Amino acid sequence: MIEFHAGIGPDSQAVGIALEEMFLDYVVAPARAPIPVTVVGNARLPGLNNILLALARKTNHFLPDATLAAPWMGKTPPALDELEKQLDGRDFIFGVYTIADMAMYPQIAMQRDKLAHFPNVARWERRLSLRPEVGRGMGAVSR
Repeated sequence: MIEFHAGIGPDSQAVGIALEEMFLDYVVAPARAPIPVTVVGNARLPGLNNILLALARKTNHFLPDATLAAPWMGKTPPALDELEKQLDGRDFIFGVYTIADMAMYPQIAMQRDKLAHFPNVARWERRLSLRPEVGRGMGAVSR
């Protein structure tokens, strides 16, 4: 069982999405953390990127090429116009659904009012919003 110490905001929501998408057993700890932290046994893993990469490796799912994924999982994500170009002709950031999509979604969902000028991003955001696991993951931090 994974113990998830959620913070508030998009990083914790992204971890919630990953836990749900990977069908992992987890419990949300009652106290909030400044950044998301997961605990498995005695091992603590802090930070969004560390957690997403570890979960993807653990399940052997949703793992993009680390070098390509780095900009999409950074502290300052690419601008909407860059995401618009990346999604041109693709359903997901790398064509297939990965932890990069999970990391970006909560940040983009907070900017829905700006998506009228970015049709590829708007389609991507809508596609992800319909995934039940994304909905449950976004709500995990409010448990």
